[in-house]
Amino acid sequence: MSLETKTNCKRLFTTLFGIVLLGGGIGLATAAEIGSDCMASFCEVLSEKLGFITIGQLTSVIELSMLVYAFFTARKTVGIGSFLAMLLIEFPIDLAYESVPRTDNYAIKIIYVLIGIVLISFGAELIVHAKLGMGSYEAFMYSFVYRYGWKFTNVKYVCDSLFLLMTILFHGHVGLGTILTYLLVPKCMEAAAMLIHRIRFD
Repeated sequence: MSLETKTNCKRLFTTLFGIVLLGGGIGLATAAEIGSDCMASFCEVLSEKLGFITIGQLTSVIELSMLVYAFFTARKTVGIGSFLAMLLIEFPIDLAYESVPRTDNYAIKIIYVLIGIVLISFGAELIVHAKLGMGSYEAFMYSFVYRYGWKFTNVKYVCDSLFLLMTILFHGHVGLGTILTYLLVPKCMEAAAMLIHRIRFD
């Protein structure tokens, strides 16, 4: 096996592992039932309103629209990894959401959310670092970074704020988990990026 093939296999494995972590983190945080990350919270309430589509499936639909936008505005953010994330993300989300034991213990609920935040942050950054194409949400946000020179963390806060606003308008569940993910995920992603940056594929 050539060095290039080995490198591409490592990048593919990293992307797939990132998808599992990202989706699992979203499902875990949502299963805590004290509010999940802003996009997942919006998908949750819209899924309940529509009644015929799961949270994971709705996430894939929204990510497709984001991926189309990123493809035309910042094509370098889009690759095979982007399509893999869009197609596969629903499975770890729905699996984690359905599998995690529900609890009335609020402390455990918070632990669910905090673990979910870590998984989301590291999963998203692993996909970015693999350089086979960013996840749809990240590609969408980075399109503004590359086009206008805005700081990623600020773009993340703006996008999350819009999803949070739509969740409130649809009378969705906004709780402590939503606040924690809103405040902590962007900073946790920065920390994850610094650690993951040390991973080499050659």
